[in-house]
Amino acid sequence: MRHGRQTKQAQHALLKAGIFRTPCRRDIFRRGAGHYRLLHTGKAKDLAGEPIAAQEEKTKQEAYKAVFKDAAKFDTVKLDQKDVAAVLKKNDLGQNTISEVVKAVDKNGKELGYVFSVTNPEGYGGDVSLSVGVRDDGTVNGYETLSISETAGLGMKAKEPEFKSNFKNKKADKFEVVKDGSGKNDDSKVDAISGATITSRAVTSAVNSCVAYSKSLKGGN
Repeated sequence: MRHGRQTKQAQHALLKAGIFRTPCRRDIFRRGAGHYRLLHTGKAKDLAGEPIAAQEEKTKQEAYKAVFKDAAKFDTVKLDQKDVAAVLKKNDLGQNTISEVVKAVDKNGKELGYVFSVTNPEGYGGDVSLSVGVRDDGTVNGYETLSISETAGLGMKAKEPEFKSNFKNKKADKFEVVKDGSGKNDDSKVDAISGATITSRAVTSAVNSCVAYSKSLKGGN
């Protein structure tokens, strides 16, 4: 009897922690982030992989539309990662990774520019991933955050309109972070978030990598 009570108590503790066993198997499951993961022989398997992937794709599509409101569709651009790396390295932006590029096209089939999925690993809290819209003439429409883990009230302000306005409808060969407030009078200057210069530089570097690679897509350097 004591063993049975101890077993039930242990099972209850596991359930409270979001972990449970199936009645017929020895597989252990952990609940988290709205889905379950199967923990088996030291390996984790996502039981909701497809729904999660679908949600990530939905988030990405919404970000595309946010940075290219006049686009009717987005066509995938085949990337040569060696070429991407070479362009970024040439522009001293090799720390960034451009994982995807789509071409923004209007309802008449006219090319408008590109949307880039880019990650900079040098945020204060780690990776900063963005969707960045760049028009064919080099103007940055703006960016949307795909993932960011910066400090609340500081680096997380990178998601807010005030900081985003440093890039919205701005054109520059390379954006530069400044702390003197001069960004309001110079499109190439980005006013740093107070207390979050590292985050400001990570976002700016990510945007710069998209500007640089967009030139190569249009046959520039």
